[in-house]
Amino acid sequence: MCHTPMVCATAFAPSARARLAATVPDERDTARTGRGRLRSHPRLASGAMNLHLIVPDLLWPQDREPADRAARHDAIELLLARGRRAARPAAGLEQWLLERFGAGCAGDCPAAPYSLAADDHDPGEAWWLRADPVHLEVDRDTLWIADSATFDVSRDEADALVAGLNARFAPDIAFAAVRPDRWYARVARPPAIATSPIADVRGRSVQDFLPRGADAMHWHAVLNEVQMLLHEHPVNEAREARGAASINSIWLWGGGRRTALARKPYACVWADDPVARGLARAAGTRHAHLPRAAAALLDVAGDAGVAAVVLDALRGAAAYGDERAWHDALGVLERDWFAPLLHALRAGRIGMITLHALGMTRTLEAETTRQDLRFLWRRAKPLAAYA
Repeated sequence: MCHTPMVCATAFAPSARARLAATVPDERDTARTGRGRLRSHPRLASGAMNLHLIVPDLLWPQDREPADRAARHDAIELLLARGRRAARPAAGLEQWLLERFGAGCAGDCPAAPYSLAADDHDPGEAWWLRADPVHLEVDRDTLWIADSATFDVSRDEADALVAGLNARFAPDIAFAAVRPDRWYARVARPPAIATSPIADVRGRSVQDFLPRGADAMHWHAVLNEVQMLLHEHPVNEAREARGAASINSIWLWGGGRRTALARKPYACVWADDPVARGLARAAGTRHAHLPRAAAALLDVAGDAGVAAVVLDALRGAAAYGDERAWHDALGVLERDWFAPLLHALRAGRIGMITLHALGMTRTLEAETTRQDLRFLWRRAKPLAAYA
């Protein structure tokens, strides 16, 4: 396995070289042949990299009205305008990745064991849940949730809080603070529940996202007891005394066991997201943390075949409705990623860019080749026009 971008630059076997993916229809002017089939792109040059850009919340959420609908981002707008677009069902990043690798989401989406593997812990054959530390805030009759992106938690604090939970719940539920901001729970009896990823819930009311299913009431009771224990814990008393947000609950999500994956969709994956890296590891796919910018990736990628890059810098700002932070992060992505990759596509260093703009209401996909960039009549539009 690779843990640095350099390792992902090693030569790939010819069988792993790029193949043209199934054609993605243009949502605006899908062209059809006389037999009613979609016309495909020209074939990629042998060895050309097909780079998949997976970008959650590239489009500002529809339930949050943007103040500046006219803001422009030339490179990503051009890739969307010139490529073949298609609208797909809505999917959060974790669900999309699990389905892409063939892990499946029957019942619950089993993100936890793959995330745990990315954190360098062997999940074995146990049933795992993510049990992330959160802060719940009451606003009149609504309970809002904030994840650890909004507060700091030290290693000592995490260990003390988890020790308190284990004193009450282990061995039926054994908690582990693998990282101070990322906790897990090993469950003795697999629960019949479906859960929602913390990334889909933060900044929102929790009422519609609590565990669902046959065992839901039991796990609601577990969460209530967890909240009472954490409320009285000395760690939270000290945090409140110094004005820090209390860690007054956990968020359970992503339950399941690690299983053999049905697909190996990429030859290499660059991502900071632990679910993406854990799935790549389980699939035997070369993987690395995300470099600071596309230039560093292009320097080492070589003939990476069909490769994936997860650009998730927009998720937090979109979840919390922070439009200024979202625009700032989008500007960085445009400068450091979209513009250099568009230049590389023009220069023939990349054979195709396949964009996956994941959203809560739909997923917008676009395939763009060098030849597509010549279609000057496909004029660029602001991102807001696609929302």
